[in-house]
Amino acid sequence: MKLISASLVFWLAAPAFGAATGQVVGPGGAPVAGAQVCEFVEGSPVRCVSCDAQGVYRIEDPKRPTLLVRAQGFVPTMVDAAPLPAPVTLRAAAILKVTVVDAKSGTALPSGRVRIDSPSGQRIGDFVPFNSAGVRISTLTPGPVFVRAEAEGYEPSGPIPVELVGGSERTVRVSMTKSGGTSR
Repeated sequence: MKLISASLVFWLAAPAFGAATGQVVGPGGAPVAGAQVCEFVEGSPVRCVSCDAQGVYRIEDPKRPTLLVRAQGFVPTMVDAAPLPAPVTLRAAAILKVTVVDAKSGTALPSGRVRIDSPSGQRIGDFVPFNSAGVRISTLTPGPVFVRAEAEGYEPSGPIPVELVGGSERTVRVSMTKSGGTSR
C-alpha cells in the first residue's frame, strides 16, 4: 500500500505533459510571429522561446504550471504550461507617452522617473526612468490609470488621470514645480 501511495504522490507531483505548446494570435486572429513564451523559475535564468511565423511555440519540460506570453504592442498574459488546443489571443496594449517638463519654463527635464498606478492605488510595474524625450510605455492594459512623476530638485507630481485605449497611444505632459530648497 505504501508503494502505491508513494507512486501516486510522485505521479501527481510530476508535470502532466513533456512540453507546453500552442499558437499565439492577435485580436483579429492573425499569428503573432516573434511573441515570446517565458518561464520564470526562482533561482534560474528566465527561459523564453519565440513563436514561429505561424505564432506556434513549444517549450520543453516546463517546471512551472503557468507561462507568460508577451509581445510588443500586446498586453502580457499567463497561460497554462500544457498543450493548448485553442489559440492564445493577445489583447492590443495601450501605449502611453509621458513628457515631463519644468512648470515655470516648459523645458523638458533631463531625468527622473515615472510611475503608473491603477485606480485602486496599486502600482503597475516598477518606476520607469525618463529623459528629456520623456518615456514611452507600450504594454499597458487598457483602462484608467494615474501617472506620477519624480525628479531630483522637484516636488513629486500627480496623480494625473489618463484613460488608456487598446491599440492607441496617449500622450501626457507632466509639469513639475521646483522644490523650495530653503532651510529654516
